Amino acid sequence: MNKVGKDEAGMKTLLMGNEAIARGAVEAGVKVGVGYPGTPSTEVGEVLGDLAGDLGFYFEWSINEKVAIDVASGAALTGARTMVMMKNAGLNVAMDTFATLPYTGVRGGLVIVVADDPGAHYSSTEQDTRPIAQYAEMPCLEPKDQQQAKDMAREAFDLSERMEMPIFLRSVTRLSHASGDVVFGEIEKASREVGWNKHFKLPFRWAVYGPPEGAAGRHGWLKKKYPEFLAESEKSLFNNLQIVPGSPVAIVSSGVATSYVNDALTALKKKGACSILEIGFVYPPPEEKMKKILDAADTILVVEDGNPMLENKLKELASDAGLHKKIIGRGSKAVIPTFNELNPDLVISVVADLLGVEYSFAVVPEETRKKADELTIPRSSALCAGCPHLGSYAGLARVIKKYGKELLIVNGDIGCYEQGGYGVAAQVITPTDNATKKYPVASPYEILDTTYVMGSGIGQAIGERRALGDNASKKVVAVAGDSTFFHACLPALADASLYNADITFLVLDNSWTCMTGHQPSPRSRVNAMGGEVPALDIAAVCRAMGVKFVKVADAYNLEEATEAIDEAISYQGFSVVILTGECVLQVLRREGVVEPKTHVREDVCIGCKQCVAIGCPAVTFDPEKKKAGIDPLLCVDCGLCIQVCPVNAIVTE
Repeated sequence: MNKVGKDEAGMKTLLMGNEAIARGAVEAGVKVGVGYPGTPSTEVGEVLGDLAGDLGFYFEWSINEKVAIDVASGAALTGARTMVMMKNAGLNVAMDTFATLPYTGVRGGLVIVVADDPGAHYSSTEQDTRPIAQYAEMPCLEPKDQQQAKDMAREAFDLSERMEMPIFLRSVTRLSHASGDVVFGEIEKASREVGWNKHFKLPFRWAVYGPPEGAAGRHGWLKKKYPEFLAESEKSLFNNLQIVPGSPVAIVSSGVATSYVNDALTALKKKGACSILEIGFVYPPPEEKMKKILDAADTILVVEDGNPMLENKLKELASDAGLHKKIIGRGSKAVIPTFNELNPDLVISVVADLLGVEYSFAVVPEETRKKADELTIPRSSALCAGCPHLGSYAGLARVIKKYGKELLIVNGDIGCYEQGGYGVAAQVITPTDNATKKYPVASPYEILDTTYVMGSGIGQAIGERRALGDNASKKVVAVAGDSTFFHACLPALADASLYNADITFLVLDNSWTCMTGHQPSPRSRVNAMGGEVPALDIAAVCRAMGVKFVKVADAYNLEEATEAIDEAISYQGFSVVILTGECVLQVLRREGVVEPKTHVREDVCIGCKQCVAIGCPAVTFDPEKKKAGIDPLLCVDCGLCIQVCPVNAIVTE
């Protein structure tokens, strides 16, 4: 059993923040877990999936976050303790139900875990989701470290049931993916009654439009609960106030920023030098404690990882009370940059300035920096050796080359294949202001023109096609993976089919949700708990939606893939090509690693670099010899490089 599930109260162990959150759910007696994988939140679900069979609860990776929150809310309405997890961008997908659910509340504890990504390490935005909790009028907690992540997750279930309201638990990358000591508590054994009562405490409780007052009346009911939320925040042990009489300065912090502030005060030897308010119950924030900080200090530094939510609340309270206080942070007259994530060095420097302390950081000599720059080789992101997407992109690149100067837009999506729009680190890009300009595609990493969010590519392709008019030479393509296909592409697929948009949609089917760590997709034939399930048929789905041109091709067969893509792009109307090839990492895990036989015959190689252009990390090139090579540590004998060599210099004998 995963150590997170051990029934050993008092045991201390090292856990990632996400593991700690999962442990909190286990201790609370979670009955249903559900989510959609998205970095940096994924491990919460992976741990719950590992433990579900052993501990007797249910877990699933849903088709998308909207489905996940619907499944979670349904379970919670029956009284089951439920946790749903997603990343910041995933909350956007779930917003319809997320914003409506507080109008009815819940019966069983419902904890909504969202992991934000300040610095956008794994995301298209730095989106701070705390204000979204405020927008939905839903209580929000934010842990400062791994121990508090576990404790908050457990307490959130009790809090949810006391207030009959879903509880929002916000984490960030540095907490979710860092590890810290966590002391286990008792695992709740008592079974909770699960049932159904449509008039639970209110007429038509679970029908937001129901009588007697409909949605507006439900909103009024929610507004009346705010004082209850505020009272819980005021007494919460996750909010810690320390007043230092006589100190003119104070620091207010929340979440992981609290840990940075504590580290800064320790490094500066200024523990106890100023008043402190640590806020873990961030919405609604504890107003009485905030007022005491305003009374205690003239200058207040607010440190929070994201938007100035608490800072603005302090300014509001100060204004209402007629107080003239200097409140600084990330808001107006920012002393902390208004974008990017916090880090310990940044917080130390800001706290040092606040307290008037001299503090110097170790400085790397300029000469050393220059030498390091000279030695550093620009390194691009790359698909794995033998990835089927390399074959798909190689086929698409051949078709792009065939169409020459004709405008061919390729819209990307979110998944491993999004690296097709990352570019090559060593290549210098010179932007232009031309309305139309064709750029050459020298590698698979230059093939995508757009990447936004899951499911955006096909919809954007429809819009581009309509804007370009009926000019048949204007070719438009969209690319998405199998997991993304089911997650967010089906509505746009229906739209394209219904109105016969003249676009080509390439579905890169590698049978797994790979970018977040190989969670099952609807093509994997396995669920999150290891049970067997049928694989959904992408081609059948497309045909059922009325798509007339549907082809399936082998991504590892370049001739077949190229012909299918070419035929689809030449077709007048909506066309779909499904390029299949299971993720090679999953194949290796299942079948074992074999010694590769692929190698280059240097006496035959002419140094044309066509094999290099595939973008496979296993293909090397010696600039002195002007010869290609194959790295045996990376090669998986996929055969793609063999198919592009014009002189048959790459062989497997």
